[in-house]
This record gives sequence, C-alpha cells and structure tokens, in this order.
Amino acid sequence: MKEITVVEPVFVTDFKCAGSACRDHCCKGWDVTLDKTTVNRYLKSAQIEIRNIASEHIVKVKKSFQSWGVMKLSSKVNCAFMDEDKLCKVHKQMGPAALSPTCATYPRTQQNHKYEVNKSLTLSCPEATQKLLSRPDAMLLNQTVQIQAEANKNEDVDNEHKLVNLMCANMVKAAGCNASEGLYGIAMLLLHLEQMKKEQGFNSEALENDYFNIMDAIGNGSVAQSIAGINNNHDLQWSLLMRMQTYFSSKVKTRSADILQHYLMKLVHIQISDAKGHDIGSSMTRLDAVWNDKVMPWMAERPHVISNYLQYRIYSDSFPGYQGRSPLASLYLLTAEWFMIRSLIAACVELVGAIDEHDIVNIIYSFHAVTKHNNSSMAAFFEEIDNVKVNDDLSLIYLLK
Repeated sequence: MKEITVVEPVFVTDFKCAGSACRDHCCKGWDVTLDKTTVNRYLKSAQIEIRNIASEHIVKVKKSFQSWGVMKLSSKVNCAFMDEDKLCKVHKQMGPAALSPTCATYPRTQQNHKYEVNKSLTLSCPEATQKLLSRPDAMLLNQTVQIQAEANKNEDVDNEHKLVNLMCANMVKAAGCNASEGLYGIAMLLLHLEQMKKEQGFNSEALENDYFNIMDAIGNGSVAQSIAGINNNHDLQWSLLMRMQTYFSSKVKTRSADILQHYLMKLVHIQISDAKGHDIGSSMTRLDAVWNDKVMPWMAERPHVISNYLQYRIYSDSFPGYQGRSPLASLYLLTAEWFMIRSLIAACVELVGAIDEHDIVNIIYSFHAVTKHNNSSMAAFFEEIDNVKVNDDLSLIYLLK
C-alpha cells in the first residue's frame, strides 16, 4: 500500500456549485464532449425525455473513447439538457452518477504526481473565482493522506521545482496588494537561479539565502524603490493591450466572451479617446493614475484579493514552467496577463466611478473562460503575448511600472 499526499487550497475544499444561482453557467456556449459510455447511457436511458434529447442533440464524432460524442447546443446556445430553472435534467432524473466525466468534474482539476496530488479549480467558473477572491484564507493549503494500492503512474515531484514554486507563492503573499513588488521579487529570484545553475549548479542553501534577502527587500521597501526607478515603456504596454484586444475580438462566440467584451470596451474607449496626436502614453498614464489613486486604496483594505489570485496562478500553473518554457518566459506570461487584468479593472473603475468586487470577479472569470478553456486556446493566447516582447523575457519589468 502507498501513501499519497493530497494538497488543495481551502477554497477548493469548500467549493460548492451555485446551481441555478450561477451568474454564467458552464452549460452555456461551450461544446460538451461525451465519452462512449455516457453517449450510450443517454441514448438508451429509461427516461423518455433524456432519451429523446440525446437522440436529437448528441452528435457522434467517435474521435476516441473519451471523445465519442458532442452535445449540439439549443437555440439559446445552452446544453439541451438544461431546464428552465437552469439545472441539469440528467442530474435531476438519473442522478449525479449519470453525468459525463466532463460535467461531473468541472470546475475541479488536479495534477497527479507519483506520491502527491494537487487539486484546484478552474477560474472560468465564476463561483470558484468568487470564493478565491472573497476569502482571506482561500489559498491556505490543506494536506491529507490517502492510502491506495499503488503509486500513481506519473513522475515524482521535482523537489527543486517545488521549492521555487513555494518561494514564489510566498513572495506574492508577502507583497499583498502590491502585485508588482511580488512579481519583481520573483524576477530577481529566477535571475539568481539562472545564474547559479550556469556557475555551480543548483544549490538549495544558496537559493534560500537569495530568497530571504529578496523577502527582506520587499518588506523594507527596497523593491518598491527599484520599481519606481524603472523608465516607463508606454509603447510596450500599449502594444500588449492592443494585441490582446485584437485576439479577444476574434473570440466573440466563446462562452463568457460577451462579459469580457463589456469590460474590454471600456478599456478601448480610454485608449482611443486619449490617443490624440499619436500620444499613446496619455492613456497609460491615466490608467496608472486610476489604479494608484482609486483601486489601490480599496485593495489595501483587502490585500488578499490580488495576493490570492497570484498565489492561485503560481499553484495551479505549477509555476514556473509551462509547456517547456523557461522560468523567466513563464513569468513574462504571468506578468502580461496580470497587466491586462489590472488594466481592465482600472478602465472599469475610471468609467463607472467606483470599484465593485462583482466587476473584479466578472473580469477575472471571463478572462479565464476565454483564454484558458483548453490547451489550444492557451497556446494561441500565449502566442499573441509572445509577439509583444522587447528583446527578451525581462521586458516584463516594463509592465510593473
């Protein structure tokens, strides 16, 4: 028998589906893939309504056992099994055990290692985002041990990677609402790690010394002073926002795209109205002023909002490292995405006149729904971000100003 450590944040442990009260259902606007067993179960169901809906709306694609069929959406672009109360007819009439693996697990995710399982939730679910941002202890990690006959058929945890991951999470937690300071600290740590490996190979004791020095620099204001000394690069910031807007405009048929577009148009309005005489810097300056003068005082009273989000990204993305990318390249992507989310929040506050947690939840969950629904959508989005670099991945520092 083998002991498997199961790790999950508090907000994952306590998550419950909002059901009919959900602000944006996962049964709307997304193709629902069904495995062969589920397709046959619905087509042969003793429940006449389920059988009739399945016959009319399940399209057999037979790509694989897991991808045997796809639900054809209704005229309202909902899953055909959704009833008038926005609840699932399969769940009501056949019970939760009859749900497809896709429906039964969403929004839960997990990363399996040989002796460890890391559980999380995808933030394309608005209820998951709400729970993450509203609880100060949302990213407190729970650990339990489960006994199973054999170890998981996955590689064991890389202890070096796990150490760096925990250090990065602690930096953004220590920085609180000052996200730029946490991200700058991570950049310093990753540069030290890169140099260390070139000169002497990985040394955990040396890295820990670097880590504590950076944590002290975050705490005593040295990192904030370093960021203040960075020259503005409004061209990079403008180019990144414009490229992302072009990307999002091509995703109008994706679930939650209408929600994201609502906030995106506020950002577009500010960029266009301020860009007089090709002075793109004025809109960037305006957004910075809104963030510092209006958003940050609100965030300072709720430092867990930004901290929880970035801790979540580091934990759930198994940061640093995504699809073979270098640590600094992973940080560039994370920083670029945070800059986009920050800009959307600032634009909303500027035009609405007030900051509301409801809007922040909407921005973050819709952003994730559009950009992180599957591997292909993530790869396409990251490609767009990659095209706005200045020389190398360290151009991320210009997004921290």
